[in-house]
Amino acid sequence: MSKSAKDGKDGNRRRSFFARTPLSTLSSIHDSDSDKEKEPANILRKRRTISLLTNLSGSAQIGQDDTIPSVGASPASSARPPFARRGSGNRGSVFGSLRSLRSTDEHDESPTASSSRAPSVNWGPMDETLRNRHVLHHGEVQTSSSVFRKKKEYLVLTETHLVRFKSHHKAAETFNVIPSPIGRISTIRHSQNPSAGSSHEFQSAPSEASGDHDIGTPLRQVVALCHVDDGRPYFAIEISHLDDETNHASSMTLQFGDPEEMKTWLAKIRDAANKARLSDSNPLSAYNSHLAARVVERERDYVPPNYAIYKVVQRPLRKAGSRSSSDDLSKVTSTVCFLAIGVHKVHLIPLFKSPQRASSPSLVSYNTQASYGILNITELRVSENDDTFELTFRMPLQRPKVLYLASLASHDISVRLRYVEEILRPEWESRPYTFVVPDDVKRDILRNASPHPIDQDSLDRTLIGYCVAYDVNPENIRYQITYPPEDFPWFELLPPVGPRRSQYTVNELLAIMRSLRYNESFGGLSFKDVQLDALNGLMDTFGSEHVCTKTKRGTLVRMDAEELGRSCLLVQEIRALALTSRRLRRMDFSSCIIRKPRDYMETAGKARDIGCGIVEALFPLCKHQTTNVDWIVLNNIQLGETDLDYLVAAAVERVCHFRALEMSGCGLTDRSLSLILDSLRPQENTLETLDISANPFRLTPSTFDSQIGVFAFITKLNLAHVGRTSGAEPLISIETFQVWRLRELILSGTSLNAAMVDSIASYLVNYKQSKALRELRLDHCYLTGKDVAYLMHSMTEEPGKARDLHLDVSENNIEQYLDHLTTAIASGLAPSHLAIRLIEFEEENDFRQLMLALAINNTIRVLDISRASLPCEAEEETCQALEKMFAENKTLEYLDISGEDSRLETSKLGVGINKALRGLQKNSTLRVLRIQYQKLGLQGASTLADVLKTSSTIEELHCENNDIPLSGFTDLVNALHRNTTLTYLPAMQESRQMALKQTENQVKQMRDDGSLSPVKNSSVRAKITNKVVRKSSREKTLPMHLSNQDIKAALGLVDESWDRQIYRLEQYLQRNYNIAHGIPTAMEVDDEEFERPDTATSLRRVIEKVKYDSTPTMEKQVRLGELAEESQSETEISLAKEIEMSLAENRAVWSQSRFQQSG
Repeated sequence: MSKSAKDGKDGNRRRSFFARTPLSTLSSIHDSDSDKEKEPANILRKRRTISLLTNLSGSAQIGQDDTIPSVGASPASSARPPFARRGSGNRGSVFGSLRSLRSTDEHDESPTASSSRAPSVNWGPMDETLRNRHVLHHGEVQTSSSVFRKKKEYLVLTETHLVRFKSHHKAAETFNVIPSPIGRISTIRHSQNPSAGSSHEFQSAPSEASGDHDIGTPLRQVVALCHVDDGRPYFAIEISHLDDETNHASSMTLQFGDPEEMKTWLAKIRDAANKARLSDSNPLSAYNSHLAARVVERERDYVPPNYAIYKVVQRPLRKAGSRSSSDDLSKVTSTVCFLAIGVHKVHLIPLFKSPQRASSPSLVSYNTQASYGILNITELRVSENDDTFELTFRMPLQRPKVLYLASLASHDISVRLRYVEEILRPEWESRPYTFVVPDDVKRDILRNASPHPIDQDSLDRTLIGYCVAYDVNPENIRYQITYPPEDFPWFELLPPVGPRRSQYTVNELLAIMRSLRYNESFGGLSFKDVQLDALNGLMDTFGSEHVCTKTKRGTLVRMDAEELGRSCLLVQEIRALALTSRRLRRMDFSSCIIRKPRDYMETAGKARDIGCGIVEALFPLCKHQTTNVDWIVLNNIQLGETDLDYLVAAAVERVCHFRALEMSGCGLTDRSLSLILDSLRPQENTLETLDISANPFRLTPSTFDSQIGVFAFITKLNLAHVGRTSGAEPLISIETFQVWRLRELILSGTSLNAAMVDSIASYLVNYKQSKALRELRLDHCYLTGKDVAYLMHSMTEEPGKARDLHLDVSENNIEQYLDHLTTAIASGLAPSHLAIRLIEFEEENDFRQLMLALAINNTIRVLDISRASLPCEAEEETCQALEKMFAENKTLEYLDISGEDSRLETSKLGVGINKALRGLQKNSTLRVLRIQYQKLGLQGASTLADVLKTSSTIEELHCENNDIPLSGFTDLVNALHRNTTLTYLPAMQESRQMALKQTENQVKQMRDDGSLSPVKNSSVRAKITNKVVRKSSREKTLPMHLSNQDIKAALGLVDESWDRQIYRLEQYLQRNYNIAHGIPTAMEVDDEEFERPDTATSLRRVIEKVKYDSTPTMEKQVRLGELAEESQSETEISLAKEIEMSLAENRAVWSQSRFQQSG
């Protein structure tokens, strides 16, 4: 056996598991060990030699005359010893390579990058450079130990490097400030216990023994310093560093017997490394920076001003005080990676392949990076003693994910995360995470406070941040901001978008609700028609960081914290919305919960019903005065016994200050209604609105009048569609009415007897008390024309002077005593707004009489007579009366005369309305005209176009669903050339679809009819024989042969024609809008570039154009043959004519010659 082989064998036998081991990998993007084994030994040796030269030149500035350059060229280094090659392979054996422990006297081979011997370096030229460096700290430390021996080295810390020497003597020879060790005895006692290895190498670093080279580690390469606490009887520091040029990461462990000495070294190295890091203008190589930015950009999180990247160490999960065994070495080692902070996420990116190996950088294999939403952070802990920090992220309904990291930039990372989080969640008084950082980090956070207060874009930023964190698409969420008369602006959540989506997911609802916290922009929140059942009863048992326990002012909620945590997510989120906004006053949850509670009798002996959740969330807060919400809308939510308990418990407290309760369609019975009204008595001075409509109870007038009369300050009362017991007494007495100052009274669908009509009329007569009334809805209340006229007389203080009131008397029996109503209208007793919809006139004369009364009325400004039904189409006299109303009324500003076209009923006035519309040419007050579902067609569209040409007042014309063809729509658009006041005209999309359907059907019919018509041909001989001159082929009626592609082309031409007219319409409407708002604009609309004269405008031209531009297809081959034959036959016919003419001439000559002969 050769010596080299023997050495390799001995090395295998004496390997120790305390030797340096590769650190665990974060991903599979790096070269595997098998790839390293396949590389030639001289390549590995060359790389390591270069690394050695780089480190030496960076730390000691070796001169060109030193012996180091001869290392790579040494003959001994060209043949790598077997044990060296095997040492770089897999070290799965319990006994590691003895090469790192071997004495330098055993072998005399030349020093190489993989040699265990220290290189024989001439320190002469470098010595002067090192002597001039400032030494920050120095001393002897233990860098490794094993069962066979322990290893000590002498470390010298300068302002740029951490230099390691084999002995104190060599360090003193290099640095003048270090005293000579002669006559000195070290008093430091080091632990004799074995170590788990002193220098761990990361996945891409060459396998080298620790402590065998007197080389320096540049401080700019240091990533983190960690205090190692694994239960062993020594004190250790782990130093991780990364070579940015080669992406080689490794670590070194320093062991101390004295904790104070360890703390001194830790503080000194941290301070020097941080100074080196901050002074480095390029802390990351361009290669790594570019690839990391591409990874973040692929996650759609890269915005250069809001992007930062740091080098970190991902530490293993290791319990403090536990001892590690040799089997755990591959599990507990750390990993160097990059931590990037984007706009919405934190990205952990593994090291990229070395640029020396990867010729063309690619992100195809970089799929193992992990991304975490910044708004998912639940805990951030930064150590004061070393560079370690912990980040905890948690998705809703999932377990938390903890990242154990370390970095010199841990303070900067924490400040950056807090800064980005404050941008995404501005003005959050209570942050939903634990933030444990040193005091200097807190001071930096105060200095770098987010400069972004709540503005109009804050909601979008927060909502997108939560959507990204919760892995939902922000584009699925729709909302709008409205400005109602009270408590504006409102945030209104709309149903989700997307096919087959009827409700939001749990994460989408949580993202929406949490983004609305602490937002002082809205006075009202509306979740109307958005199902929230997904959150009702759902518990999140993995965390409670989003449970809100304080108000916006910081006042603690007077409720048990455990009770708050035990609530379902719906209760928690609604409570948080009500607690965290001081401006929020109104919350609308109409139709949000579709579940029905268990019946009261069924709950006996069973678990308590959970209720709808909304009442449980809001009413206890009102009870304890921890929210400003005082207007609660619960329409169309079935309330159970649990909900009633919470409602009653809060309502009996006078401090609640309820302003409005809307409980329409909540399933209230006689018992529950009586319970609620009695419990609301303490709110007599604050309750302004009460809505108990559409509930199955039956009101007893005497009892209800006493209950409702308590609330003296009520302004809106909705008693629509409720039942009452029979009797002659009014539902609400005159005395009760006289106390109120109502603004809105709704009795739709509730039967009103004569006593109730008298009570309402008496209230209207008292102008001082009822002058605030703006809405009186009495539709479908079984009133007659006489009753309506009686109310009009009561509400009018002076005939001819309109009262500002909206009176709705639709669906009543006004045909009875209609003359009383028409006389009141003609006398100027009607209010300013009148609605008489859905009236079925049994006699056409009644409708004519009403139109004549409206023609001379001078008080109505807004009139709705839509969906009126006549026994037949309007006669000539009725159309004249309607035309007179259009032409002579001088006060109407809004008119709705639409019909109805439903499956159950169709109502329209007939074609006579087209002539009646001409009366609008004389009208000078009408601004809005709604005339839908009246089958106007082309004639009606032309009439409206003539009206628009002369009208200077009409601003909106709603005429959709009238079967208006393209030519009629074109007439309307052309009329806008002269009209400068119209700002709304529909695009007639339903007529467009109808035109496309008709075109398709007619073209298919032409094709089918043409394919059945026969084609006859005659031969030349037959034509000559019979001497019959037939019509030319151009004069024949030829069959149509159109393909499906030609039909599509015809539809495309029709669609293009509509697009052209819609484009022109948009131009004209924009011009008129600018004129109306005083914006300078050109009067002429340039649409010539969009117009194309050869574009089809009618079905005939469509067919002609398709026929000329038809596409050759297989089905046209027969037709092409026929055309060729017909062309040939045309030539033959002309030839026959010539032959016939020649025969005639010859016959004439022959006859003439015979005549001469006979003469």
